[in-house]
Amino acid sequence: MAFNNVIIERFRGIKYFQLNGLKQVNLFFGQNNCGKSSVLDALFLISGLSNPQLPFNINILRDYKSLNQKDITLNFYNLDATKPILIVAKNSEVRKLEISLKETSKTKVNLLESSNISSSQAEKAYGLVMNFSINEQQHHSSISFLSNSDNKQKISTDTAYEEKIKCRYINSKYDFYASVSGLANILKNKDEGFIIDTLRCIEPKLKDIVLSEKEILVDIGIKQRIPINLMGDGVRKLLAILTSIYECKDGIVLFDEISNGFHYSVMKSIWLAIIMAAKKNNVQIFATTHDQDSIKGLRDAAMSRKNDCADRIASFKLHKTPNDILKAYHYSLDSLDYSIMQEIEIR
Repeated sequence: MAFNNVIIERFRGIKYFQLNGLKQVNLFFGQNNCGKSSVLDALFLISGLSNPQLPFNINILRDYKSLNQKDITLNFYNLDATKPILIVAKNSEVRKLEISLKETSKTKVNLLESSNISSSQAEKAYGLVMNFSINEQQHHSSISFLSNSDNKQKISTDTAYEEKIKCRYINSKYDFYASVSGLANILKNKDEGFIIDTLRCIEPKLKDIVLSEKEILVDIGIKQRIPINLMGDGVRKLLAILTSIYECKDGIVLFDEISNGFHYSVMKSIWLAIIMAAKKNNVQIFATTHDQDSIKGLRDAAMSRKNDCADRIASFKLHKTPNDILKAYHYSLDSLDYSIMQEIEIR
């Protein structure tokens, strides 16, 4: 279900963006605030295009949890909701999503007890409409809030459509506890050897990993297993990355600021583990970084197994023009290697 190309229009700070040449593992880099995270958010929306809650969920990922009427336009370009957000993704099918503002009002009549005189009060509602299509087969869903109901939601979905893509979004403030269910499946399938070998690149003493009463315990050679929570953030984040890939078999995983929490010396091993896990589980990876060492780590991992990795890797430098057109400059593995070897600034 891998995406080959994507178009984004009028989403957040992006007026227009077209991305071609996507591979199984894709890395986006560029200056701060150029739109890297917004591209991941758009990919998340198009992966679950029938879910009208997702436009609000992506804001929650940024620690913005308000659902007031003034917040409804935050994801529209220049806060202008008169023109819909458009996201298109193509692979074996064409997925198209338009997100529009929904504003309605109805008259609420109150009869005054002391007379036959009535007063009318407009009860306003606001929300979003998701018009989407798969290969031009039209569907729609919506979410509404009453302006005076403390954000009580009313959701309408298209029962004729069932989403087939599994997608997981790991942001820079990932939820480690989401790894527990994924690890349970890995242990059930006796696939923990790959996890243990990969975690050893950060903690060489690690011998074993088990799940006990929804708690992850590790053996690092002392007299008893200890909770993995007591170990460094790098071990826990790497476990979250690997379990997410395993849980999204035949799907998509998004990683924002993938190098956060990792020392530069382990980036090659981490990227190699990601590439191999993606291959094994047929998962398409999209990741962002602003870290040169993360870019070099991807290059080193892919070059170490060039015959197997060259056609699986794509990296893109993103640059926003003054008129908010987002450009993507594609680097093949060879061009990425050349740029790094020549010490050309590519971030």
